[in-house]
Amino acid sequence: MIEKIEINLLPVEYRVRKRSFNLPRSIVYPVVALVVLVAGAGFYTIYLNEKQSRLTEEIAAIEKEIAANKQVQEEINKLRQEKQVTDQKIRALERISVDREKWVRLLEIFSGNLPTYAWLISMRDELGPPEKVQLEARTYSFPEVAQYMSKLEEAEYIKNVTLTGIEQVQGPDRKVYRFNLTCDINADVGLRPALEGDEQVKETGAAAAPTGKRRGKR
Repeated sequence: MIEKIEINLLPVEYRVRKRSFNLPRSIVYPVVALVVLVAGAGFYTIYLNEKQSRLTEEIAAIEKEIAANKQVQEEINKLRQEKQVTDQKIRALERISVDREKWVRLLEIFSGNLPTYAWLISMRDELGPPEKVQLEARTYSFPEVAQYMSKLEEAEYIKNVTLTGIEQVQGPDRKVYRFNLTCDINADVGLRPALEGDEQVKETGAAAAPTGKRRGKR
């Protein structure tokens, strides 16, 4: 079998040559690196979007759960507030029980030294140091305020008496002077036992305040 042999007899300038496209490495490497960076940025963006979607769904679920349990939280806060109020009352009762003799004596001092036209409105204890008692009282006669302060300062169980405020206000039938006193308690002085027992002192203290109030209404 005879093989077919082809001979190109065209001149060299007319021959068809295959052209090869070659890029230098200085261009290929940066292009490849850029493609890799763009692809990586794309995948990372997709990952972040998916993560954001999951977090958004979790936040929505948590907010829904919080809204469902809001009433329970309000009840818990209410119970905590009630517990705090109850604890404060218990501590106040415990302190009154412990300092019963002291308060009997203080009531005796504050009510027993009231002038003729004066009466007590309220007393409030303030823990120190030094321990203080805030008094609010009324009187028809302005000079009786100074008289009352002088008598209180003579008491052994009180160290200092300060006038913290005084003003004239309208009373039930006529104008009266409303005044506030701050008394420092002398904790270094021991309480002397009542001569006729605590019950007698309580009766004396309880009777003194209404007497002062009746005097003020003359």
